[in-house]
Amino acid sequence: MSRSSSEKYTAEFFKGIKKASEGQIKVKVDGVEQTYPVSRAEVRENDVVMEFDMRGGDPSFNRFIYVVIKKSLLNQKVNFTAPGQPVYFLFQSFPQEWLAAIGWIRVEWQEGSKKIEGLLDDIDGEREEDSKLSSGKFSVTLS
Repeated sequence: MSRSSSEKYTAEFFKGIKKASEGQIKVKVDGVEQTYPVSRAEVRENDVVMEFDMRGGDPSFNRFIYVVIKKSLLNQKVNFTAPGQPVYFLFQSFPQEWLAAIGWIRVEWQEGSKKIEGLLDDIDGEREEDSKLSSGKFSVTLS
């Protein structure tokens, strides 16, 4: 995947995402279990957006996981069929940056609820050298 394919989602795309009150994602990255806090989340008119902060308190690195899922795909297992399709799942951890092309995710949310939960497994990019995320789960409470 070229860097330009991930740049079509500009900073404006994520503008207006409000702070989540609490939450985290637990996922194995290359076989090592990691836990990252949610930094922002929002339920918008057509989709749900979440950002998980992988910096570990170090602001000098841009390390995060972004998930953008259409409301029509909520509450069901969704397989990734191509980078950014049908769910936008961005993994950025220097020097890697990739959109999920392999694996699946399930995001649970009910209209009016402040709780978003989900599972993911076998998530990978297109390149063999990409990190693999497996056995993950997340839970977010909206402000």
